[in-house]
Amino acid sequence: MSVLGQDYGDFELLIGDETGAAESLVAEIGDPRVQYRHNPTRLGFAQNHIALLDRARGRYMAVLHDDDRWEPGFLSELVAVLDGQPEIGLACCGVVLDRGSGQESGELWPIALHPGRNDAMLDVLLREEWFMLQGNAVWRRELWAGAAREWPELCCADLQFFLSVADAQWPVYFVDRVLMTYSMHVGQSGAWRGADSGLAVADDVLAFWERWLRGRPEKEVALTAGQRARWQLRRARALVLAGRTGEARRAVAAAQAFGVAELPGLGRLKLAVAVPNPVARGAVALKRALSGLGSTSAPRARAGRADGSGPADRR
Repeated sequence: MSVLGQDYGDFELLIGDETGAAESLVAEIGDPRVQYRHNPTRLGFAQNHIALLDRARGRYMAVLHDDDRWEPGFLSELVAVLDGQPEIGLACCGVVLDRGSGQESGELWPIALHPGRNDAMLDVLLREEWFMLQGNAVWRRELWAGAAREWPELCCADLQFFLSVADAQWPVYFVDRVLMTYSMHVGQSGAWRGADSGLAVADDVLAFWERWLRGRPEKEVALTAGQRARWQLRRARALVLAGRTGEARRAVAAAQAFGVAELPGLGRLKLAVAVPNPVARGAVALKRALSGLGSTSAPRARAGRADGSGPADRR
């Protein structure tokens, strides 16, 4: 309904449904702009995106996941940027978080961009942690080609798209106004989630970077050291909570091997992997409870604005 409520009406809305649960709802809407497809077999996160975007016919493209929302002016404001500045490849906007209450919290998603045009995006994406979202962006359809659509079967697959856009040297325009609500809850693909305490997310992100960096210049590999070290520490914390102390110890060593000067939490995790596991699990669980993270929260991200300002946040 947040798409159909846009004040810009010239769009098609393609729905790729993995379960079939939305078919009756779409039929009730009865809007000719809506095209529904129940995937005959489950495609998974990456392939469902690819299938939908390959079918899209518009000169611009966007994605909205079924638990997120757009403000009424989302399309009109971002399309106006692309219409007015043909050299801009992608326009994006500010995002507010909904942590499961159904209400905007006022907490902003950290976006490591300054308002207006941003060039040299590749360095920013390598240095900062996974801050670009599919749901707060509109881009030219010509960006959806080649490596940009070769998404791996990982929860962070959309990184492939953004890195490819940056690799092709497309400028990005940031509208510093909240036009999207991003929902964070237990069970979503990118959350610091549920029973595994974020182990699957950390594994996916580390696997993505290992794959993407293969054969890349040494300078680019070096730029990712900070975020890959922090993901190793998140992996170590999840392993401690799972009682897998030996693996956690190796993850801590892997984080240290990046040679990053400051790694928040490193000292505590070095202690955690050195004491009996029940003690370590209890200490980590207590810290998480006291800090209010719980199972629905996300790992801390260090992304602020590109000029170094802006609050840290979590994903």
